[in-house]
This record gives sequence, structure tokens and C-alpha cells, in this order.
Amino acid sequence: MKNISYLRVSVTDRCNFRCKYCMPEGVKEFIPHPEILRYEEISLIVKAFSKLGVDSVRLTGGEPLVRKGIESFISDLSQIDGISDISLTTNGYFLSEKASLLKEAGLKRVNVSIDTLDPEKFSFITGSSKSSLFRVIDGVLAAIEANLNPVKVNTVLIKGFNDSEIEEFVKFSDEFQVEVRFIELMPVGGKFFSQENFIPISEIREKIEAIYGPLEPYKNYKKGPAKSFKVSGTKAVIGFIPSISEHFCHECNRVRLTSDGKLRLCLMSDKEINLKEIIRSPDFSFDKLLNTLKGALLLKCKVNGIEALESLGCSRKMFTIGG
Repeated sequence: MKNISYLRVSVTDRCNFRCKYCMPEGVKEFIPHPEILRYEEISLIVKAFSKLGVDSVRLTGGEPLVRKGIESFISDLSQIDGISDISLTTNGYFLSEKASLLKEAGLKRVNVSIDTLDPEKFSFITGSSKSSLFRVIDGVLAAIEANLNPVKVNTVLIKGFNDSEIEEFVKFSDEFQVEVRFIELMPVGGKFFSQENFIPISEIREKIEAIYGPLEPYKNYKKGPAKSFKVSGTKAVIGFIPSISEHFCHECNRVRLTSDGKLRLCLMSDKEINLKEIIRSPDFSFDKLLNTLKGALLLKCKVNGIEALESLGCSRKMFTIGG
């Protein structure tokens, strides 16, 4: 059995943005509210996972901060024995008003998605107003002030869109002392992914090293697949997540819980286990849930993420899985 220590939990499929690679244009239907897991149901699943060695939980969406009561939910999660790390991935729009409350509730760290530092391009890729970028940057500053460290910025690479901004992101990292993580575009449930849009991490590293010289390996708080580097002569830290060009399936220590209660063993595989059906059944018991999870983690070893990736087997759109 693989050592699974990391659970990504989507608390909602709703979002105030419409990022083109996550929630394609024209999406009008969302998961009906009765089908979304209640907070107490998620807590029950997390408690069961904690019995099996999971100690780290990351909350995602959609946009997790659009769901009411998220602070109280984080507080409840922080009380579960064995859970030592609770983090959150957000588009940052609501972070300036919520950062300190999230910290008080027990949130440890935060990742903020920023794919471009150009207001017009930001408006285009997110489907929001041009001013949204400045509000998101204010959220990054609020997270730093609230000590939600290390604060990280996630940047999905899109050829011809933001690959000309690499040096600007390095400067952003240097100025704000946050780690910027470049992520390869993944073929998840939409037509936005194409070879024309894809750019490998290797090209980005070459661009940075052509300007600043060789990158220095950097030890940082590590829960995921990112490889982090210090940029010579600056305070910048850059992370790389080569999801496509350099598979890291053999290192995978995570599973995902969708907002509608499906346990997804691999992002790219449509093999799912319906946990909602189990916890809402009349004959539910905690032991039954625990045994189901044990069986699921055994199945995790048999899921071939590379095969699923190459066959583009993921049919669900990213906002329904959890970022």
C-alpha cells in the first residue's frame, strides 16, 4: 500500500471566477446543493483518513472561500487527532478580508492562483474585472501579514499567454518573498488544453537561468510534487511542477475528495469511490467507512496515472474535481 498522507478536499464547485482551463465558458449547471457534502460529513471522512495515516488536508474548490462557514469548518478540522497541517488553495479574491480569520481558525498555509500579472490578461483568463488582479495581490499581502506561511503563488503555464512574463514573476517572488510555482497545463476535462497551449517546465527553467544563472536547490516546506529553487542574486524562490513532461506518479502521496463525495484516487483517472453513498446510507457505521477507505488505498496502488494521462481519461472538468 502506498503511504498516503495528503488529502485534497473540494468543499464546493462554485467559484466567482471563470478560468478558461478550469471552468470553461458556457458552464451554467453546478452540483445541486443537496448533493454537496455537508461539513460534518467531510469531517467524518477526514477523521477516518486520519486513522490511516493522513496528516495533511488541503481545501480546494471551485473557490473554497465562497462557501459559508469555512472558518468554523477549518476550526473543526484542526481538532481532529492526527491532522497536523491544514492548507488552502484559493483565487485570492476574498483573502484580504478573510486571511486573519482563517489563521485564527487553524489554517496553516495558503496557495494563491495568479496566472498573469497583466490586469487585462488577468481579466481575460479569469473572466473577472481588470481590477480583480489588484484585489488578489492585496490578498497575498494579507496572507503574509496573517503569517499563513509559506505563502505560494500558483501559475499555470500557457504558451503565448504568460510565458513572456517569467521574469516578472521572478521579480514578484523577490519583492514579496513568496514562492512562485510554475505548473504545466494539464488535459483535464476541457478543450483548452492543446499542444499549442502547452509549454514544458524545462523551457521556463532555461529562460530563468539565461537571465540569472544556474538555479540553486532550495529546501522548503514540502508536501507536494514541486521542486523548489533559489534564484541567484535575489530573494526569489521558484517552484516547478512538471505534471506532464516529468511524471511523478511513483511519488504520489495524495488522494482527492470531490465536493459531491467521490474519492478520486488519481487526478487523471475517472475511477472514483462514492463515499457520500456510504455515509448517507441507513446502515452507516464508522468501521464501514474505514474499511472502504482501506480498500480504496489498496486500489490506489493499481491506478496507473501515466496511462490515464496518456489516454486523456479524465472527463470531469477541474472545478468539479477540486484544484
